[in-house]
Amino acid sequence: MQVIGLVGYMDKYDFAINLARTINIMDKSVLVVDATLDQKLKYVVPALDNIGRSYVTQYNNIDFAVGFNSMHDVENYMIEQGININLYDHILIDIDSPKGYELFRTRGMDKVYFFIDTSVLSIAKNKEMVKAIRVYNQQEEVQLTKVWFKAYLSRSSENYFETQIDEYNVKWIEPEYEIPNDDRDRIENIDSQLSGLIDIKKHSKPYISTIADITAEIVDDVTSKDVANKIKRRRD
Repeated sequence: MQVIGLVGYMDKYDFAINLARTINIMDKSVLVVDATLDQKLKYVVPALDNIGRSYVTQYNNIDFAVGFNSMHDVENYMIEQGININLYDHILIDIDSPKGYELFRTRGMDKVYFFIDTSVLSIAKNKEMVKAIRVYNQQEEVQLTKVWFKAYLSRSSENYFETQIDEYNVKWIEPEYEIPNDDRDRIENIDSQLSGLIDIKKHSKPYISTIADITAEIVDDVTSKDVANKIKRRRD
């Protein structure tokens, strides 16, 4: 079992859902844990209708854990339900705060993807996230994979944001990912929420390429091309 941290202050629940679905398309079992402050998956995923309490439910062959205060609570719930959490091939944990990182990192993380968007708030809040990672991992040098959802920027704005990111003092692991903020992707995410079907192949090429690349990094013995081809052939 692999534990994957999707860490960073920005709304990435749609990306977490799409990544989980892509991993599932590659015949792997996935648990998505919502460790964010707002617990938005309760309201975004159509199958999650037990708003107000902690539970695990399935949607599009993916299990989602929402409403829990820590990874320890998730594990206790699984034991009570007679579910062996170690049988999942992959656990994705969506974290957007230092407190969330503290409480949901207990299993350790095999890979950490650090998400940033093009907003002053995201850049500032993610500085706090990096500090938390440095403290809790007891590492002076933090190594992360960067995933930047990037809006169109003027040259001066781009220089500003890149300078701010450099101040994180992080060693970015190659490859780094940039995903343009594309209206097509936003529309497809809304359509998925309304229809109840997660359809990756309708997204923009850069979005699909990034999903395929990250899935290939996570899943053993597949290439990005294998993943992209399976996405294209998928009929839901």
